[in-house]
Amino acid sequence: MTRYILTGTTGALGSRIFRNLIRLVPASDIVVSVYNPSGATEEVKSSGVEIRKGDFEDPASLDSAFAGADKLLIVSYPSIAHELRVRNHISAIDAAKRVGIKHIYYTSLAFADDSVAAVMQAHLDTEKYLKESGLTCTIIREGIYSESWPLYFGFFDPKEGKDEVLILYSDGKIAWVCRDDLGEGTAKIIAADVGYENQTLLLSGDKPISFVEFARIVSQILPGDRHITVKVVSEDEYVKNNLGKQSKELLRPWSTTYKALERAELEKVDPLLKTLLGRELRPIEETLKEMLDAQLGDGGKGATARYAK
Repeated sequence: MTRYILTGTTGALGSRIFRNLIRLVPASDIVVSVYNPSGATEEVKSSGVEIRKGDFEDPASLDSAFAGADKLLIVSYPSIAHELRVRNHISAIDAAKRVGIKHIYYTSLAFADDSVAAVMQAHLDTEKYLKESGLTCTIIREGIYSESWPLYFGFFDPKEGKDEVLILYSDGKIAWVCRDDLGEGTAKIIAADVGYENQTLLLSGDKPISFVEFARIVSQILPGDRHITVKVVSEDEYVKNNLGKQSKELLRPWSTTYKALERAELEKVDPLLKTLLGRELRPIEETLKEMLDAQLGDGGKGATARYAK
């Protein structure tokens, strides 16, 4: 019997990994670690899995939460605060080593090994620490969520109701992939009896799309014959023109994402996810239509707020 410990199950990706893993292995083999057990989702509470208190800020609690397990999933901490993110990941890795975890799975991002994107640096630091820990590990570089598109697409708000020129810093391409597909693929990797040991995997979408093409797709879906276009400007102009949408403290580091796009860091397509699922991936057009039809009740800001802590 293999015992699994899952973190991050209250989040957008972690909840989907849990939902799929419990279809692949018995509930009795799964332990969910959350910093506040009473805050576990109803899906987790009603599933029959064991729920333990495990707080990244309290290493002793992680020892208790991870005890007796074979495999541990560390879902990356949802913050762009570099030191906080790395510190929490290291706490989980160290605790896993202390209690004898045999295999760690870590959800990273799909940027390059030498990425210039600020958002990737904490992941790279964590990956390095994990590889040097002496533990068997699998690093899963999750593709860019289709659902996070407003964050990359100039914090676009579909409720504006007019033609719009989006001010971006690059017309790079992204191989978008939806969270449902990522959750299912990641669960299958974790549940595999053998394979993926000490590997870095990429779960990508199957078609890189430029922002110019993205704007065309959005324009076709929006009602009212609206036309969304993209204007590529300098970094300083990008920050200046988007200050009304986000703070300078977020915009300046976030602009490095576009530098990564210019280097084609998010264009890479890997067939692994499609192979794992045994079917076609959900196209970005479906996610766009679903989200735009709902008119993004939060104006797309929810995609940003999760990481601006």
